Amino acid sequence: MNRLNVEQLKNRVELVNKHMELEGSSYDLEAGDVTIQSLIGNKGKRKLSTTQQGYQFYNLSHKGKHSTVYLHHIVMMLADAEEYIEQMAKGMTINHISGDKTDNRLSNLEYLSQSDNSVHAFAIGLNGKPLEAKITAYEAYEMLEGFYQSDKSLDELSEAFDIPVGSVNRILKGKSYTGLFVMFKNLNKDDVRPNHSKLTVGAVKQILDMYFNKGMKQGEIAKSHNVARSTVGMIVRGRRWADVFEEFTANRKEVIA
Repeated sequence: MNRLNVEQLKNRVELVNKHMELEGSSYDLEAGDVTIQSLIGNKGKRKLSTTQQGYQFYNLSHKGKHSTVYLHHIVMMLADAEEYIEQMAKGMTINHISGDKTDNRLSNLEYLSQSDNSVHAFAIGLNGKPLEAKITAYEAYEMLEGFYQSDKSLDELSEAFDIPVGSVNRILKGKSYTGLFVMFKNLNKDDVRPNHSKLTVGAVKQILDMYFNKGMKQGEIAKSHNVARSTVGMIVRGRRWADVFEEFTANRKEVIA
């Protein structure tokens, strides 16, 4: 890959800034989301494309010149343009900490030297045999259940199964054990949603309070917490967050008594 000099990097930053100044362009660095409006007329948003290696990018143009700019680079530019120019000019790369190239949250990106980036890729299984390959199909299914039905976090699953977060994420997204993921998804359609939201302990306690103490309907509760109705149903029956359910019902019985 050709390295850009300082002047070229400044031009790249200026190009991105011109597009971000357009009405309709927006970004959320914590979520890793960048939306770019078309420069020409009212043609809507620019398409976010993906390379064969999994990197997301925008094709940007200005005054007849076209440039391909990766999304993770755009996020780092918007976070601190001067730091971006300084780091890239001295030959640094931008590394996805989790190994998931579609996770462009600012917290998942870091500057690394080319050699350190290669070591990181090997350590998390991006080069050679992926580390999730040591997980059996039964364990992969347990991970899917743990994430989608018991609200376990990526970090919790990573620790429990002793593989990196990036490897966990590939299983949960169906990039590894694809057939198993499809089967799980078909059996649990209400659980495996693109906008699957993680509930906190506090939110689960609120759901239980709304249902048992305030008499609210499951549909109303689901809408207030932006989750599926079936999720609320499983929580109030103790099929999810069983430990929180048991604690709540035990305390409720003490109060009633």
